[in-house]
Amino acid sequence: MNKKTLRQIIKENIKKVLFETKQTTCWKEVRYFHPEGKKMPNGSHYQRGGFIQECKQNANSFIPDEGVHNNQDGMSGYRGGIIVFSTDVNALELDRDKMLNKIKQIITTYKNRFNRDSIIHNIMNKSYETDGEYIGAYSVGNFFKGKYVGDNGEMYNEKSLGVEIYGLSSKSLLTVAEMIAQEFMQRTVLVKDLNKNKIYTADTIPCNLLSFRC
Repeated sequence: MNKKTLRQIIKENIKKVLFETKQTTCWKEVRYFHPEGKKMPNGSHYQRGGFIQECKQNANSFIPDEGVHNNQDGMSGYRGGIIVFSTDVNALELDRDKMLNKIKQIITTYKNRFNRDSIIHNIMNKSYETDGEYIGAYSVGNFFKGKYVGDNGEMYNEKSLGVEIYGLSSKSLLTVAEMIAQEFMQRTVLVKDLNKNKIYTADTIPCNLLSFRC
C-alpha cells in the first residue's frame, strides 16, 4: 500500500460508488415512527389507535434545542433539522480477514469519536460549496431521547450522536446528512426535517456495493 491512508482509500471508494456509478442516496420517509421500526399493523381500531400513539410519542423524541436559531445568518426563514447517527463504523468492510476487519473498524470508530467535532466542522464548511447555503450556527449533542430500529436493523437511541442545524432548507439538510454519513462511514442516518415536520432514513450506499476491500 502506498502513502495513502486507509481513510483516504475508503473515501475514494465511496466517491467512486456514489458518483462514477451514478448511484444516488436513497431517502425514505418514515411515516410510522414506531420504537421497533414496525409498519402500520392490521387489526381493530384499538390496535391501530395504540400503535399510532406509540408512533407519535416516539416521533416527538427529537429534542431540538433551538438555541442556535437566532445565531444563524441569512437563512432564518428555514427551520433546518436534526441529523442522528452513530460514530461506530458500520458501512464498510475494511479488510478481507474478519478479525482484521473488526480491529480496523474499532480503530476507525475511536478516531471518529475523537475527531468528531473537527469532522463535523469541515462538513459544515464544505456544505456551502455544495448548496450555497451558509451554516452559521449548529450544535452537536444527544438530541434524540427515544428508540427506533430501522429496516436494516440499525438502532437509534439516546446514545446516538445528533447534529442540530437551524436556518437550512430541506434540500441542504439532506445534503449535509449525506456528507455526515460518508465521513463517518455510516450505512444509514436518521433525519428529522423541521421544515416539513417529516422523518427520513437514508441508505447512503447501494446495498450491493457496501463491501470494499483495501
